[in-house]
Amino acid sequence: METLFFLLSALPLVCGQKIPRLKLLQADYPGLTFERAENHSVLFHDEGCTKAYIGGRGVLYVLTISDHHVSHNKILLNVDEKALKTCKLRYPAAQDDCDNYIRVIQRINSTNLIICGTNAESPKCWFLTKGSKEPQSNLGQPVSGDRIAPALPSQPAVTLAVEGELYSALSQDRSVFQRSFGQKKLVKTEEKWLGRAEFIGMALLPEKDKSIEEIYVFYNEVNRTAELDKEPIKARLGRVCKVDEGGKNFLVDFWTTFLKARLICGSPSDFQYFNKLEDAFVLAGDSESRGTMFGVFSNIWGSTAVCAYSMDRIKQAFATSKLKGFQSPMTGSRPGKCVPQVTTNTLPKNVLSAIKEHPEIEDNIYPEGNRPLYVLPPDQTYTRIIADHVWDFSNNPHTVLFLGTDKGKIHKVLYSNGQASILAELSPFLKAAPVSTMALDSSTGYLYVGSTLQVIRMPLADCEQYGETCRKCVLARDPYCGWDSTNKRCSAISQGGNDTNSNLLQSLDPQNVTVCEKAAARLSQENVKMVSVDRAGYIYLPCPVRSQHASYTWWRDGSKKYPCVVEGGSCTLRFNKDTPVHDGIFRCSATEEGVEEEITAYKVVMHSSGGIPRLSLPTIAAIFLLAITFVCM
Repeated sequence: METLFFLLSALPLVCGQKIPRLKLLQADYPGLTFERAENHSVLFHDEGCTKAYIGGRGVLYVLTISDHHVSHNKILLNVDEKALKTCKLRYPAAQDDCDNYIRVIQRINSTNLIICGTNAESPKCWFLTKGSKEPQSNLGQPVSGDRIAPALPSQPAVTLAVEGELYSALSQDRSVFQRSFGQKKLVKTEEKWLGRAEFIGMALLPEKDKSIEEIYVFYNEVNRTAELDKEPIKARLGRVCKVDEGGKNFLVDFWTTFLKARLICGSPSDFQYFNKLEDAFVLAGDSESRGTMFGVFSNIWGSTAVCAYSMDRIKQAFATSKLKGFQSPMTGSRPGKCVPQVTTNTLPKNVLSAIKEHPEIEDNIYPEGNRPLYVLPPDQTYTRIIADHVWDFSNNPHTVLFLGTDKGKIHKVLYSNGQASILAELSPFLKAAPVSTMALDSSTGYLYVGSTLQVIRMPLADCEQYGETCRKCVLARDPYCGWDSTNKRCSAISQGGNDTNSNLLQSLDPQNVTVCEKAAARLSQENVKMVSVDRAGYIYLPCPVRSQHASYTWWRDGSKKYPCVVEGGSCTLRFNKDTPVHDGIFRCSATEEGVEEEITAYKVVMHSSGGIPRLSLPTIAAIFLLAITFVCM
């Protein structure tokens, strides 16, 4: 037996339903560490490829990660000298802004990327052809950088490439959402349609009939002169028809189908609302649904919430809602309706006038269930969100969300039947920093995650981290993972319904805990630790907390029950003057979803040698670290 002495105290651990079930230790993921902090980086990754492109300050990083090789090279995109001199004269106190920050990377066709940077307040674009390391300034078609990239690195900007056309949204003094490059006519929003907008994201809503496909843009409308009883920020979404090429004699250079609506994220019963949109992602649907929009929202108290919206309901709202402030009878085509391109520039003037003067619909867009999926405790906030379709071992579909935090963590969330469960908190970075960029590759099973300090690639199915037993693997409720009963390990489930391993065990039903063999009720005698103590001593017996959703209980000799306090990854049994120490065998067990498992056991033996030997601080730290390590093994 092993003799251990425990004199240990730790920081409190926050408990609650909407916290990660598991907190997993940092793994050694492949990636790129920047030589200097990249405070305004962007990330682009092609589905199914091994390369990721990261825009930095005067440089484009090309990161290549394969199963056995990691490499990167840098393509310099220096600021133009003329633009640099002009910028420095104009902003002598803001010299850092006078550089070329790469803010846009998009694929416009199968062979070319378009890359745009701030270029010291004179935005400029380049094209990178497949197989080339030298960017070109044009592809035989003029491109205006100031239509695509912001002038300053701090200005929000989003872009989307669809069938060779580039759509951009720039948050500047005059916010604009426009088609900025391609073969179709370049059209944009009127200034008064957006107000002062801070753009967050953009998405295409696919349709079987491509003539009715829509482009959605997500943004915050900021009212900097709002009175105290007015909301300073409103989350919004706008949309246009993909075929829109402006009007013929009216709204000639502007969208003729632009409509906007307000996004609501909150709970009316709790009078708690989250008005600022931080990030958004649209997960495409199937034959039965157009998909779901997921949004991260914040409020003035620093809390963040996650809300989900049906794209079918959003599309229906834009198709049926009245236009705010529009009183005249409407004849002919409904304003904003998507029609074939040949008729978009022949719409009657009364329809276009309605769009120009009243682009906002009356109906607000409410989340599924009229409430957030959950609200994050205030010690962390979400910065990014992305979602994936996953098929379990029985080929049933599920949705998994990946949310980046300001502490540099990733929350892996199962979204099923309108309910969300935070499966695990992952630690992707060696150096903690807020998650600033993410890109998902479902076909290869990887998530790319970036911060100001590095970009890494992590597997979507990092199953071995869940543990070495069937119970630990199955209780993770991760649709990517199952227990391989032949090889006795937690393994990834092949996506696409072609997994031929009939020995995999998996259950995502919290009520079903019978798929695994029954675990031993008690730890073996060899695993019981010996603790020798003085009767008047004060000792702590740690019980490593693995699942944050389990309840932990201490028993002495199988009969007397003791309370414990969850602190710093341990549910610690403390002996003191109020709880005198006794000899006997003390066992700590965890109960979750009706399953009980013994975590640790100690045999306490009394002695009368005059007290417990004093432990040095390094020894205490080592024991504490050991206890914390147990949490994620």
